Amino acid sequence: LEYSSILFNTAQFRTVSYMSAAESAEVLTKPARNILEFDPAALDDAYRLTRGQPLLLQSLGATLINHFDAIVLNGGERSNYVSPQDLDKAAAELAQQDNAAFEQHWADSNPATHRLLAALAWATDETNRLQLDLSGIEARMAETRLTLPPKDAFKIVERLADEEILLREGTTYRFAVPLYRRWVEWRWPPERVREEPLD
Repeated sequence: LEYSSILFNTAQFRTVSYMSAAESAEVLTKPARNILEFDPAALDDAYRLTRGQPLLLQSLGATLINHFDAIVLNGGERSNYVSPQDLDKAAAELAQQDNAAFEQHWADSNPATHRLLAALAWATDETNRLQLDLSGIEARMAETRLTLPPKDAFKIVERLADEEILLREGTTYRFAVPLYRRWVEWRWPPERVREEPLD
């Protein structure tokens, strides 16, 4: 499925497709074929965290190789096997780095959207609470003192779902790209977002 991706079109509008799980695995394994061997579960996690976004997959692969190289350069020994734990460590590092695509989407969004994204990032994760319905999002916004005028939250989640920043599943919403959720959670906690005045 092809669509114009707002989240990853930072330089210009162009058609971008998320890749399949098989294509995502190839992006990680092919460049590292003689360097790293991936646990199938690590490849599944990489696809889930990036939703098959090529730039994020390439960044994950580079981060993994850098981790392995750093150990060897410091005189350490380790196997060339990438476990799910190795992948999670690389993803955590990636979520805390500068990321032009994430930063551009955040910069292009208004403070009301920031409030909703920050509350949703704070209230969800990839294992225990994947998504929330609108009343759950509004409750978390109230809990974190990121409230919006009535009906604004619904308009924002629907727009973000149309833009594929969020995924709409029945009556619930979640981040389409879990690494973006992690980045928002790390860079824009509720207390920081509260400092932004609403338009």
